[in-house]
Amino acid sequence: MKRVLPIVLALGGTFAAAAPAAAATVPEAVRVPDGQRKVLTVKGVGTQVHDCVDGGWRFREPAAVLTRGRRILGIHFAGPNWQSLSDGSRVTGRLRASAPAPRPERDIPLLLLEASATVGQGVFGAVDFIQRLDTRGGVAPTGACDAATQPSTAVPYRSTYVFWTDGD
Repeated sequence: MKRVLPIVLALGGTFAAAAPAAAATVPEAVRVPDGQRKVLTVKGVGTQVHDCVDGGWRFREPAAVLTRGRRILGIHFAGPNWQSLSDGSRVTGRLRASAPAPRPERDIPLLLLEASATVGQGVFGAVDFIQRLDTRGGVAPTGACDAATQPSTAVPYRSTYVFWTDGD
């Protein structure tokens, strides 16, 4: 995480903010179960890091900052993990469902993740579900790659992350 965070911070202003998705536009596959309430909605701005493995691109990890307006609230990194910079709380997600983005050739899929672990009592400490919505960019390059000349690539992306809890 330490090696990609400076890149992510430098990219922080390269994208315009994504508009939050209206509930009606969220595909059924990535909707949260009934009984959940929204904890936090943030923009994720950073990169999707892909490695060249056996001549093709394979996803390694995200590296993004979580923002609200001009304020950086947290970071998103391998695991996948989301961590608050103010209170240190963290949530790790496990994929529950995905749906293609409207432009899948360019934009990474929409996701519903279920919390597999939380740390701390802060903002992420009681999260049950995470949605990745309104994605732009992040898709691995097409075609073959040569690990000797380009072992990895960081593809810029942005998305909206919505964190949910059942309140227990």
